Amino acid sequence: MNLCRVLLVDDEAIILEGYQKIFDWSKHQCEIVGTAMDGEEALDKARILKPDIVIMDINLPKLNGLEAIKAIQNEASEGCPIYMVVVTGYDEFSYCREALRLRVADFILKPIDFESFGPVIDGLVQKVLSNPNRCSQISSTLEKIITWMRQHLESDNMSLTLLAEKMNMNPTYISQLFKKEMGIGYHAYLNQMRIERAKEYLTTSDELITVIADQVGFSDYRVFTKVFKSMVGVTPSQFRKN
Repeated sequence: MNLCRVLLVDDEAIILEGYQKIFDWSKHQCEIVGTAMDGEEALDKARILKPDIVIMDINLPKLNGLEAIKAIQNEASEGCPIYMVVVTGYDEFSYCREALRLRVADFILKPIDFESFGPVIDGLVQKVLSNPNRCSQISSTLEKIITWMRQHLESDNMSLTLLAEKMNMNPTYISQLFKKEMGIGYHAYLNQMRIERAKEYLTTSDELITVIADQVGFSDYRVFTKVFKSMVGVTPSQFRKN
């Protein structure tokens, strides 16, 4: 199934958890490719993960939601729009005029009514999948590689050589493919995927952090903590507390 790629952005971990636990994304032909907790992280994730849809809170630290939306839209490929959904509270409607100017796809009021949320997402999915230019964002070859990576993230042996053998491709070609289409190297993207999966586990389970490290392919807990902090800005335990 061709799934739409969704990036979730909110500065509250409990809301990000709610999006992932309460709403059945696969039923609506979507997959969560990443989460972000501030505007700068959202911009970085959009560059790397190439989402089709971004669900964006307005009140964000570092870079507010509207500024992040403008920056993401400015960097989107021509003919391949990223559909932005603004999440806002009643007292934030003063922002809506600016959001309309930025041509956001829809507005969602907090607290989120997931029954009405579904039709909004379905409408955007139709637009994404009917766009003939959409496939140019990520080639079918890279999509196949990323799918395999996602299915084997728990393995601590995800070398480029092994991946090339599994895909029956040249490792140099795969490396060039990631740099060309994703803007970063294979190992950087692999770590990004692993940390995103770890963030999901940290917010949705009570597993020990050492167990989570192993579940996302880090056999050495110290290495996991170092990589996590370098990418997220806090340690796994601090992330879970916040």
